Amino acid sequence: MALNNAFTVSQTLTATEMNNLPFGVADHTSSASDDTLSTSLTASLGMSVTWTADSTRLYKITYYEPQVRSSSVLSSYVDLELRQTNVSGTQLQQIFVGNVTAAVITTESATVTYIGTFSSGSRTVIGAALVSSTTGAPKLLRSGTSRAYIICEDVGLA
Repeated sequence: MALNNAFTVSQTLTATEMNNLPFGVADHTSSASDDTLSTSLTASLGMSVTWTADSTRLYKITYYEPQVRSSSVLSSYVDLELRQTNVSGTQLQQIFVGNVTAAVITTESATVTYIGTFSSGSRTVIGAALVSSTTGAPKLLRSGTSRAYIICEDVGLA
């Protein structure tokens, strides 16, 4: 979407110009329930958005975990991903939260963000996770005041 460097006060805002603007939130959800991690990629509890996509629009998907508790194994990691449809679907983005300084459990927040287009029609994107080792009971820790969320936003024309 081009920046508005031509529109001035008192001009008429046209339909074409309005279609350049972001449409806002397409879908969102949150969860206050902990999610135990495994060494197999699984859908994160409650982290799924579904909306009717338009191939001419740009979408921003944000998946946030307030507390990612790692394994207690040195050099272990938690892999957080955004995937289309389900855990077997197309991987859109991923991040790794690592435990690289000592063989102790670490806890930190993590955000995975994807910006891109989708083919027109009903689309689902999920947050998914896996851990390299289950030693130390790694989890995605959540609560009523520390919620995980996933949000899909229409950010304008592609």
